[in-house]
Amino acid sequence: MTSGLRLRPRTLTGSNHRQEQQPLRSPSSVIAVSHHSPRWHQRQVEDMMSSDLASSSSSSSSSHPPLLPALAFQEIVLGDIVGRGGFSFVHEIKYVKLQEVYDTGDEEAESRARFASVFGVARSSSGGVDGDEDDDGAVVGGLPPSRRYVLKTLRPDLPEDEHAKGIVDLAVESQFLAALSHPRILSIRGHANSDPLESRYFVILDRLETTLDHKLALWRKDVGENMGYWFGPCLGYCCSRPHVLRRIWAERFAAARDIASALEYLHGMDIVYRDLKPDNVGFNSSGELKMFDFGLAKRVTAADRSSDDDGLYNLTGNTGSLRYMAPEVALNKPYSLSVDAYSFGVLFWQLCSLSIPYSGFSCKMHSDMVVRRGYRPTLDSTWPVSWGSLMGQCWSADHRSRPTFERISMAMNAELEEWTAIAAAEGGDFMTNERGNAGSIDGVESIKARLGKSVFKIRARKDGSRLDVDTRLANPEGTTEWKHDVNIV
Repeated sequence: MTSGLRLRPRTLTGSNHRQEQQPLRSPSSVIAVSHHSPRWHQRQVEDMMSSDLASSSSSSSSSHPPLLPALAFQEIVLGDIVGRGGFSFVHEIKYVKLQEVYDTGDEEAESRARFASVFGVARSSSGGVDGDEDDDGAVVGGLPPSRRYVLKTLRPDLPEDEHAKGIVDLAVESQFLAALSHPRILSIRGHANSDPLESRYFVILDRLETTLDHKLALWRKDVGENMGYWFGPCLGYCCSRPHVLRRIWAERFAAARDIASALEYLHGMDIVYRDLKPDNVGFNSSGELKMFDFGLAKRVTAADRSSDDDGLYNLTGNTGSLRYMAPEVALNKPYSLSVDAYSFGVLFWQLCSLSIPYSGFSCKMHSDMVVRRGYRPTLDSTWPVSWGSLMGQCWSADHRSRPTFERISMAMNAELEEWTAIAAAEGGDFMTNERGNAGSIDGVESIKARLGKSVFKIRARKDGSRLDVDTRLANPEGTTEWKHDVNIV
């Protein structure tokens, strides 16, 4: 168990009961949530945010992370809505108007001053900002275009039951992001100076330009445009651009490697993510991958262990999106950190095939075939054997057969190093469009031998099912009607 996880000093106080943080996640409790009082929901947040995360940092005496700046909603000038979730809106931040009246102490004032210095926002006792504004309202000489930030807050149109769950999610995410530091995990930059249980609570995050879901669509399009024309088994593809196709392969594989790196970090801190899917993986303006949405994350403790000595924990079942959900989670059985490996196996298959796993499956089909009978996506015979082996281990029905993310990361890095070496022999860059030495055939053939025909293959199908619906929501529109039937998961 790692002791490197640290919380910012600003936390809620509450009981020290160590229980699963979000009992609202199972279908039964979603249906029954309206029977609980607002105070019941408050206790869930307080129990979750008491000593669960802080305990892991108590034994370390070095370098606490700086206190995150706490801002009033009135100090932030918002731009357009740039993202929407089941519980939240994400707004662009145009600029910030720091006001001294909201400084509550020396440490808080220092944190806010540091925020002003880092983000190019000036303090004003009257509520203004030093510097001129351009036609778009952006501060000239203030926040540079390359460093844009967003504000995430609860949707104002949520029904009461969904609002209670949204409060829990945002509070959980705020606490986790404040405690984590990894290049492949989205960074939190600030938060509201109000109680996390209030409707106007918000967090300030780095802005992401796109999600992995959109990237997958772009990769499908790019592969389709560059794989050329099929002239039968004798001639194969003609007019293809293999150097572009190799770059796209490398980008997809690098994305899988980065996700594995982030999950290795989380598991090293005994944190199970539980919601790995393309919608929760993004890319910033520099193209760097970032995992986000930690509303379902949970740090497992000894108190969560099941009665059997099998390494499993009594955690909330039916948590996440069924398409990527491990069978034991869907069946409400005890589970371990390895449920993230299952999700990774399915997502890795999606990255390789550029197809949607279990496309066209209804909820009943998925429950019968995938959860109970062990059906899994079909492996492409042209993929390297090592890829199929890794996928099969990850999505094994037996949690003990799934690899750790330390092993997964090692395998991914070794694979990319091999590709890089082959590309270097060709005289080009595997991660760019450059052809390298056009006269070097050995490098091209080596990569083709490694990837097989898969460099040219694609299955671009649209998904008509609803397996991606988050189990936290009554339905995608956020209404209170529960629709967990054969059409929705």
